[in-house]
Amino acid sequence: MLLFSDAGLTKVRIRWRAFLVTSRTMRHLRFGSSVVAALLASALVTAGASAAETGDAPERSDDTDDDPPKVTITIAAHAYTLAECLARADRNAPQIWAARGRLKNAHAQLDEARYTPWFQWTASMSGGVSPQFSGTVLYTSSPVTVRNITNLSNLVPFFSFDLNGSVPLYTFGKITSIKDAAAGQVRVVEWDLEKTRQQIRFDVRRAYYGVLIARDARDLVDDALKRLDKGIRELKRKVEKEDPGFTTFDLYKLQVYREEVAARTGEPMKGERYAMAALRFLTGVQSQFEVPNVSLQKPDKPVRALVHYLTAARLFSPEINMARAGVEARRHALSYQRARLFPDIGIGAFGSFSVNPGVTPQTSAFISDGANHFWYGAGLGARWNLDLLPQQARIHAAEAQLEETRSIERLALGGKMVEVEQAWGSAVEAKTREEAWERAEKKGKKWIVEVSDGIDLGTADERALIDALRAYGNARINHLTAMLDYNVAMAQLAQASGWDDVAPSGPDSQ
Repeated sequence: MLLFSDAGLTKVRIRWRAFLVTSRTMRHLRFGSSVVAALLASALVTAGASAAETGDAPERSDDTDDDPPKVTITIAAHAYTLAECLARADRNAPQIWAARGRLKNAHAQLDEARYTPWFQWTASMSGGVSPQFSGTVLYTSSPVTVRNITNLSNLVPFFSFDLNGSVPLYTFGKITSIKDAAAGQVRVVEWDLEKTRQQIRFDVRRAYYGVLIARDARDLVDDALKRLDKGIRELKRKVEKEDPGFTTFDLYKLQVYREEVAARTGEPMKGERYAMAALRFLTGVQSQFEVPNVSLQKPDKPVRALVHYLTAARLFSPEINMARAGVEARRHALSYQRARLFPDIGIGAFGSFSVNPGVTPQTSAFISDGANHFWYGAGLGARWNLDLLPQQARIHAAEAQLEETRSIERLALGGKMVEVEQAWGSAVEAKTREEAWERAEKKGKKWIVEVSDGIDLGTADERALIDALRAYGNARINHLTAMLDYNVAMAQLAQASGWDDVAPSGPDSQ
């Protein structure tokens, strides 16, 4: 059946030759769309068949279009490996930034505890105008009514400055205890930052593996659909030819199974979209973000003996180290509260200066002249807060907080051991399951190859594709799921033990 007239086909053929000439000069660029190329190729084949039948030679048309096709240049997004995603997450994840803010606050509190005891100093300053006074206490020439300002003609300026403070010599351990408690709080927040970092790294790994398994599942579905489409076409041809042994029921069965597979094409796309959104959020890369197009592989780190991870958890687990640092901080806080029952011994110093030209200076040592003076002095002294009963209640509260933190330490140690054992058991189970499904996948793939060869040789028919594809697809999906669980379990084991080196490094670095 001819789709075009002879004249039209001749024009198409000439244009196609012009297109080929242009493509030789611009072969480094991408031309046209696949649909247009397919139509032109089909028309060229039809034109060649028509010319062979009629014997007419094609003539060059005057309206040949020599304009080159439009070129679309696409800049591919950078493919971030798992190591790059982890590094980006360490720098950009908002949870880590929040933890860093808490750490800065803890360091500021430590600086405050370190410097506060040495800066118990106060200063005051005043100035203004006042009326003029003259005379002494015994021989005054200014009545008390002069203090009331009635006009601005007799006002003179005055100025005063006062400074006083103390330097601690012995505080019964208050300075050391409060500084050590603040340092312990810094260590608590540092391990909290590490805990947040390890959680983010686990989330990045899980999302990264999710992208890879989604793409593998998409490839699996596409391959199954191609095989089914080929089988449906062959079976339909046999049914139309009324080939014995083939009925429309066989065709319907294959078509229904094909639609059953096609119904699952959206699941990999949804999983990939969710995982990519999580990676963009955690890494902070919102545009031009991509991951390498590689298949999910089994972890490149072996599952070690359980005792290795239990020992690592005691040393590196952020939760356990947070609890230990918290116990130390609470212990020093209790020491501080107990030291507050005793006085602070130190050297006190003071100085005061005031000048008022409108007031007659008083020169007697037994008269305090508040208008004109310069005093200073220093001495050994003690300051004691005598709220003994309220302070005893504060000590009881600090003891209760210390006991609570010790219980949290025992909970963290025991709970982390349970978490490590659970993660280790999940990794061992996933490893066993992955190995079994890998063997099943290889056998299922061999089954499909033999069925395909049998169809080509005529020893089997297309109906055998259903069982082979179903078995292979089930084995492949379960193998991918087992590999995902295996990788996630190893990443979770690294997070639980605090030993990040045992986590898989990713298929893009293997």
